Amino acid sequence: MKHIVEISKQALTQMLLNGFEAFVIKHGDKKRSGIEFHASLYGDIKILEKGRKYRHQIEFISVDTSAEMDSGEVAFTLEAADLKEDIAEQMGFYQLGKMHLHPYLTHEMSIDEVRKCGFDFSAGDLKSFSDAIDRYEEGVGYHLEVLLTITEMKQKNTSLDGRKAPNLFEFSVGNCKCFLHAQVFSKLEDKLQRDGTELLCSFLEQNGHLDANFGLIKAKKGRKRILEYKPSN
Repeated sequence: MKHIVEISKQALTQMLLNGFEAFVIKHGDKKRSGIEFHASLYGDIKILEKGRKYRHQIEFISVDTSAEMDSGEVAFTLEAADLKEDIAEQMGFYQLGKMHLHPYLTHEMSIDEVRKCGFDFSAGDLKSFSDAIDRYEEGVGYHLEVLLTITEMKQKNTSLDGRKAPNLFEFSVGNCKCFLHAQVFSKLEDKLQRDGTELLCSFLEQNGHLDANFGLIKAKKGRKRILEYKPSN
């Protein structure tokens, strides 16, 4: 199957707002900054060729507040997913898939390593997608996942910003690098496979990066696992 995934400016904004809060702000009794968050994707789906080509239009996201969020994993409840899906349908929106965050502190993975593999899905991610497809109603047969990866750098560098693959963008927000990766999965003979996926986002296609007067995100003095944000003057 072929899938076109289109992310609106509103949905991208929500991804970044929630992503950077999860990345920078220390949550509760967590010992570090940078935790994964989990969200549901909502909007509309158009069948371009039945059984062959689909267009997923993501209008907004809803962060799963009941999810158990940690630095290396996030777990959400099926009850919450079902509840929100039913409410969204009453408002005229479909739950299109899921998304989560991969946060990397500087000492955990270099930007070169992030570009090689950090933006991609982990083995645990793939197992959860396979399980999700098994739970779907007969005839659906696929799972859409969007992954936002954030890592901080010493200084802003937008030289490599732009489209990296049909389903992957690299872009800067201040001195942080972000990677937005969309992928639709299906199963063939009980094996998970990646379907052809094209990611469209007019804001990223037109702007490349956020060039506003943004502050600095860095580790607190003597605390490499705790980040802070200092707005620009």
